[in-house]
Amino acid sequence: MPNTKSAEKHLRKSSRKRIFNLKAKKELKEHLKQLKDLMEAKKKDEALAFFPKIQSLLDRLVKRKKLVANNANRKKRRILEKISKINGS
Repeated sequence: MPNTKSAEKHLRKSSRKRIFNLKAKKELKEHLKQLKDLMEAKKKDEALAFFPKIQSLLDRLVKRKKLVANNANRKKRRILEKISKINGS
C-alpha cells in the first residue's frame, strides 16, 4: 500500500503501463504462434509473406521501448533463418 501521494500516482501509472505491456506481449506471442504454424506446415512462401507483419510489430515495440533493439533484431534474424531452412513451398 502506497504511503505518499506520489507513490499512489506511481502505482496508478505502473498499473496502466502493465496493461499496455501485457497487450503488446500477447500480440507478439500470437503473431509468433501463427508464423510457427506456417513453418510447421512447411509453407515457406506464406511464412515469408507473413514475416513483414512480425518485423513491423517488433520495430514498433522497440520504438515504444517495450523491447531492446538488439533483442528485436536477434528475433528477426532467427526467424528468417528458420524460414530459410524450410524445404518446399
